[in-house]
Amino acid sequence: MADEDEKIDLMSDEELILMIKNGDGYPFKILFKRYHPLVTKMTREYYLKSYELEDLWQEARIVFHKAIQTYDQDKGHTFGNFYKLNFKHHIFSLIRKDMAKKRKIEKIAESLDGMIEKGISPQYITNGKEGLSALDILQVKEKLAGYHHTLSKFEQKVFSLYLKNNEVDKIAEQLQCDSLQIKNALDRCKRKLKRTLES
Repeated sequence: MADEDEKIDLMSDEELILMIKNGDGYPFKILFKRYHPLVTKMTREYYLKSYELEDLWQEARIVFHKAIQTYDQDKGHTFGNFYKLNFKHHIFSLIRKDMAKKRKIEKIAESLDGMIEKGISPQYITNGKEGLSALDILQVKEKLAGYHHTLSKFEQKVFSLYLKNNEVDKIAEQLQCDSLQIKNALDRCKRKLKRTLES
C-alpha cells in the first residue's frame, strides 16, 4: 500500500481524476489532500455563522467530488482553478442562504415582538395565525429551546400564564402583585425573546 501511495503521489491531478472516474475511489483522499491548503484558506476567508468548520470541510469534500465528475480537461482550465471556482460559488450560495435565514429569523422576531405589543399570545404561532409557515414555526421552536432558562423564576411564571391566554390583570391577580409588575416582566420576556431569536 505504501508503494501504491508513492506511485499515486507522483501522478498528475488529471491522471488521478481519470482513475476516480473509472471507479477507483482510493485516489480521492490523496487528490483531496493536495487541496487542503486551498480549502483551509477559503474556509477562513468566508464567514458562515450557521456552519462549524467541520461542516464546511464536509461541504468542500462534496463539491470536490462533484468537480471531479464534471471536470473536462479539454476545456483548457486546470482542475485546481475549476475546483476553486466551484467551491467559491458554493460558499457564496451558502452565504446567501445564511443571510436569508437571518432575515427570516429577524422577521419572526419582529412578528412575535408585535404580537406581544398587541397583547396576542405567542401560542398563536402554533396554528399559523400570524402568517408564519411550518418552517418558520420549526425554526422558532429550535431557537426557543433554551429561552425558558434565560428568564427569572418570576418571569417564567408570568410568561407561562401569558401563554395560556391570561390577561395582564388576571396574571397579576393569580400572582398577587400589581399589573405594572406583570407588564414590566412581560417587557423583559419580550426583550429576551427577541435576543434569543436573533442570536
